[in-house]
Amino acid sequence: MNGETRKIVRLGLIVGFVAGATACASPFKTAQVDPSSPVAASVTAAASEKGERRKFSDIPEIPKDVPTNDQIRAAVSQQETAGAAVTKAVAPNTWELKDSEGYAAKAQRDVKASAIAAPTDADRAATEAFARAARGRASAPPSKP
Repeated sequence: MNGETRKIVRLGLIVGFVAGATACASPFKTAQVDPSSPVAASVTAAASEKGERRKFSDIPEIPKDVPTNDQIRAAVSQQETAGAAVTKAVAPNTWELKDSEGYAAKAQRDVKASAIAAPTDADRAATEAFARAARGRASAPPSKP
């Protein structure tokens, strides 16, 4: 049973390899351009035109302001130290809430909230009159045939 599986797998690999090799048989062959395309002439001209070759003299010089390994190591160490300080400063239980009653009293004094009172009969009557007037103005939208 295992021998048959190996044969099938081997056959599949061979077929896959041959199909892949056939597909890539001529990767440098120029593709055919559709002559009815409006850009066919410019595509053909661009494909046949040789570009200039790059030279080693075109490679830019190595920058002079590249930091050394020691400078990078020092900067990383400094950043890790600053990160550890921030982590320690915001760790749980690093602060406590004090004088919360005084803070609440000051906030209540600053707000100067108006007294809240239950609505009176006049308030209820005004609300009911407004609702009645709104219902009177309301009408259904015209229906379209």
